[in-house]
Amino acid sequence: MRRRASRQSITSSPHELWNAYVDLLAMSEYEDLSADQRPAHLVFWYDAEVNNGGHLQYFENKGTIRLDETIDSLGKLGAYKHQEVLTKAQKLLLSKKRKPIETVEAFVGRALGGEYDELNNAFYEIKPDLIELLERHLDANTELFVEIVEDK
Repeated sequence: MRRRASRQSITSSPHELWNAYVDLLAMSEYEDLSADQRPAHLVFWYDAEVNNGGHLQYFENKGTIRLDETIDSLGKLGAYKHQEVLTKAQKLLLSKKRKPIETVEAFVGRALGGEYDELNNAFYEIKPDLIELLERHLDANTELFVEIVEDK
């Protein structure tokens, strides 16, 4: 599965290539993507969730089912410092039994407890950030994600 973009639209508006890439990563189900596309999908969602609500939100929304694969995917995209942060966050998450968060108030209360603050701050400080690494990945592998079609 790939998104399509016309060569003319990409030439006149280079962001159209990025938009097609993000649309594929954000709107596709993991199972519908190829093995080569999945690492970018997992890294995209890790970045999106942590930037929106920290590691707590990432774990609440994404769980642990693909956590090891996400850690591996960070390495595949050259995000070694992010890989280290997520590995530490995983260890912290799995270090104790946790009650499910069932309300917004419970989420806010847990977030204010600051359990992931140090790891969140480390994530936010890493350069290059994941968006830059995803951009590089697209540049190196455009054909995996976007079919560029000739204008008629």
